Amino acid sequence: MEFATPAALALAALALPVFLLARTRSRRLVRVPSAAPLMGVPRSLRLKMLPFLPLLRVLALAALAVTVAGPRVGDANAVVPSQGVDIALSVDISSSMNTSGFGGGTRLEATKKVIRDFIKGRESDRIGLVVFQRDALPLSPPSLDYQALDQMVSQLASGLLSDGTGIGVGLGSALNMLRDSTAASRIVILLTDGEHNADSISPEDAAQLAVALKIRVYTIGVVSTNSTGRPDVDEKLLQSIADRTGGKYFKANNPQALADVYSEIGKLETSRVGRERFERFTQLGPWFAAAAAVLLAADLALRGSWLRRNPA
Repeated sequence: MEFATPAALALAALALPVFLLARTRSRRLVRVPSAAPLMGVPRSLRLKMLPFLPLLRVLALAALAVTVAGPRVGDANAVVPSQGVDIALSVDISSSMNTSGFGGGTRLEATKKVIRDFIKGRESDRIGLVVFQRDALPLSPPSLDYQALDQMVSQLASGLLSDGTGIGVGLGSALNMLRDSTAASRIVILLTDGEHNADSISPEDAAQLAVALKIRVYTIGVVSTNSTGRPDVDEKLLQSIADRTGGKYFKANNPQALADVYSEIGKLETSRVGRERFERFTQLGPWFAAAAAVLLAADLALRGSWLRRNPA
């Protein structure tokens, strides 16, 4: 159990003067010529209980102080729908991703392994999956079913769509997945190894949509050099998309560098939202307030009946 406002517990100190005042009033002396005739008279139960009556008010005040302090129990396993991280993975599966020499395998094989490891490392982030070539194909909306996502990624292959590199439509489809999300953080991680060459939505228009939806886009360029000595991927475009949306551009020229990129993105988003803050609490204040009410009612009832000072 914890308290929303621990400082309010100091109010319990008010119970001490209340108790002392009540004890002082109960001990007011009545002068009599001699108390000797009363020495052998046994004390009744009423007289024995009378000194303890002030304790009811003391306990009631203590319960009220606890109520004001806001006692609660956190449910660490609770998921708050309006908070968390929703991620849409947009993956280029064009024929160029079958190029070998990327750490002993193809670019797509390395990408699939890294993404599967990334998914396994998530705890409560919802993840969606989009693949694109000339067109885009949404495979899964944001979900916590990591096992199903892992299976989908393991079976990815080039040729599902008409060949080409539609960076704009790949980004647009991922953004559409997150359009209605109420998560505290919404991001797209877009990976490609080429240049936009499709007639669909332009990457610039898709980036503007991301800005309007307030969705960050992290772009990843799988970089290798062609015969002219320059990278195949359009790094300037990917950098522009990331900058406009508040994300970041990364380039990877080997599987380990690619794994490091996904790991860094995961850490950036986790630190941004502060995952440990997302808890639902069971409030205990009403129980303490009810206890205080019962104690005060008992105090008033006893003072007006069995334990009143001048019984009829």
